[in-house]
Amino acid sequence: MHEYLKAYAANFGILDKIKLNCKVDSVEYCEGDDGGGKEWVIKCTTTTEPGHEKSNTIRTRKLILATGLTSQPRIPTFSGQQSFGAPLFHAKEFALYQDTIFAKPSNDNTGDQHEGARDDHTPITVLGGSKSAWDTVYACASKGHRVNWVIRASGTGPAWVSPAAVFSPFNLLLESLPLVRALGWFSPCVWVSHPIRNFLHGTWLGCIIVRLFWACLEWDMVRVNRYSDHEETAKLRPWFKPIWMGTAVSIINFPGDFFRLIRRGLVKVHISDVERLEPHKVVLSNGGDRLDTRALILCTGWKVSPGIRFLPDGTEQEMGFPWAADPIDQELVRQARKDIYTRLPMLHTGPESRTYHMEDAEGQNETVLHPFRLARFIVPPGLWDDHSIAFLGTTTTFNTSFVAEVQALWALVYLNHGSELQHHHQDKESIVSETALHTEFCALRSPAGHGVRTADFVFEVMPYLDLLLGDLGLRTARKGSWWEGLFVPHRPRDYAGLVEEWKARLSSSQEGRKIKDT
Repeated sequence: MHEYLKAYAANFGILDKIKLNCKVDSVEYCEGDDGGGKEWVIKCTTTTEPGHEKSNTIRTRKLILATGLTSQPRIPTFSGQQSFGAPLFHAKEFALYQDTIFAKPSNDNTGDQHEGARDDHTPITVLGGSKSAWDTVYACASKGHRVNWVIRASGTGPAWVSPAAVFSPFNLLLESLPLVRALGWFSPCVWVSHPIRNFLHGTWLGCIIVRLFWACLEWDMVRVNRYSDHEETAKLRPWFKPIWMGTAVSIINFPGDFFRLIRRGLVKVHISDVERLEPHKVVLSNGGDRLDTRALILCTGWKVSPGIRFLPDGTEQEMGFPWAADPIDQELVRQARKDIYTRLPMLHTGPESRTYHMEDAEGQNETVLHPFRLARFIVPPGLWDDHSIAFLGTTTTFNTSFVAEVQALWALVYLNHGSELQHHHQDKESIVSETALHTEFCALRSPAGHGVRTADFVFEVMPYLDLLLGDLGLRTARKGSWWEGLFVPHRPRDYAGLVEEWKARLSSSQEGRKIKDT
């Protein structure tokens, strides 16, 4: 992947535009020194060589924040961890520690080994239920190491894992399902309307058909995984139905049989929170089980914050960040939810959102107060008329390359040719109301996934791409025929040439204005 990125940067001539080993310390929106209006001031620290750092400042009228959602690992702290004595690290650092935790302990005959020190059969403890936890458990157990797998009782439980192909005997690739426009009809979506959609989500018969679609998908995953075959695998059956999980559904991509490792007794599953740590032991809250361990690997996800300080005070709220106070009036939020429930009554039956609350190593307890409040999931509505900032990569989806391509073009057009957007002419009040509607929909659509903090797309990805392309005035029908457009998965090649299409449209639009003015 690294070689690919280097080749990409060289091919498109952007290597000299990249500042490597550069950390952003703060971002401030303030009046420019030249009196020409506001600008963004980015203060950075560049590491020139080990132990040598240089501070510098970048000033710009236009800023794209593309830090994504996996910048800062979420590392909880535990009572007693100072005396734990064993490796304790986030899954992000697994490659750095694997040789240590997989190594056989040396034979020490001096007699001074401390109580609780591991022998060759001491298990490894993995905390978490996401796909990264599945990957970590497999990496350990497939090498013959015993694993205690702890999944928090206070969390959202084990993630759904699916075979690459579903809906036997049709064997459709799971990752391609959201790109079949007709299958998207079976998923509620608040920013698109269609007669078939209205029937499926607005009538009792349609809702039954929708539930049957999702039940078939769930049955296929349960059938393949055979959860009930063993008491330990039974604990891995997810607590929520796939319809409510958003992108918290993963593909089984292991070279060997994951579930066979559990049936062989190499993996013991514990549904419990961690109460405290003792020397080489993890103590659980389910009655005080004390697990001997050679290492504790934290598959606890990522902070919602990119770790950048935003100035002045109040800027984080204005930009709609989930950890700051909500910039949208709560009455507007309540009205948005009411509208959603009226149009999509199925969402009223979803589970209550469950969020992760745990103090990290800096003593900060991250709490998600609301989803990212971004118009089109890109622009803070309070700064809509400024055309100065855009956020990319705050959505989660199975089809990141599609969304990244279209969002990037949309953001550049918004920043530099805002008046050319079809969406531009809405007043600010309409933009705020629409943002409340769209972001609250995501919270209700994927309450057991990431919807509580951000847009979590699966079958909504095609309507979202249509939304952005419609703003740009570009065609949304990317296939050769209506039949293919409905029933054949869309591919990256279907969206090739978007930039050229936009340039042609812009040129035509400007020429048309000249003729009109003449």
